[in-house]
Amino acid sequence: MTLTRIIFVLLLIFLSSNLTFIIAAEIELSENDIEWCHELHPQYETLGLEWFLENYHYTIEARVCASLYEDPIWDYEGDDRTDKLLERSKYYIELEILESQEEAKSGIIDPTPAQIPTWIKNIAKFWIDDLIDDGSFAQVIEWLVQNNIIQITYDEPSEGESAITIPSWIKTNARFWVENKITDADFVIGIEWLINNGIIRV
Repeated sequence: MTLTRIIFVLLLIFLSSNLTFIIAAEIELSENDIEWCHELHPQYETLGLEWFLENYHYTIEARVCASLYEDPIWDYEGDDRTDKLLERSKYYIELEILESQEEAKSGIIDPTPAQIPTWIKNIAKFWIDDLIDDGSFAQVIEWLVQNNIIQITYDEPSEGESAITIPSWIKTNARFWVENKITDADFVIGIEWLINNGIIRV
């Protein structure tokens, strides 16, 4: 078995063990919660993240609102804006749950909004360092999207042959993301591009 296959199998085993906890959780924001986020956005913009979280006692709603404020979808102006924000909030709630699991294991509490889990950065680093190939990285991203570990907005790609290689700028973005030079949202934009252009199929 090649190193690529071993890494991929280990990743799937690790993810499967965490999915039960995610699926079992029944935390969801309502339309009223999204309206609350909207009402508090000026405070967040004026007074900043630290004040915002402390003032609202680090509740999961406040943390999810803060994540939504930094997501490109917050600026979406379509008629279905609330539905899209509710859908994206599920992703941030899942991240909060995953972060809580990691905090329980490590004993280190981080009150700031959750980010994409750090182990996904480890997989991206394997790819950047050429320890796994483009196809294996694409399979990991496809699996993450299909299982709602990463939630993105995308259009159905047109039928046709998939590209064999991922553009180099995506790898550059991944490197910047791994090095914390760009945000999770910036990294996800690259993943959306891959799906919308048929390189990764979900």
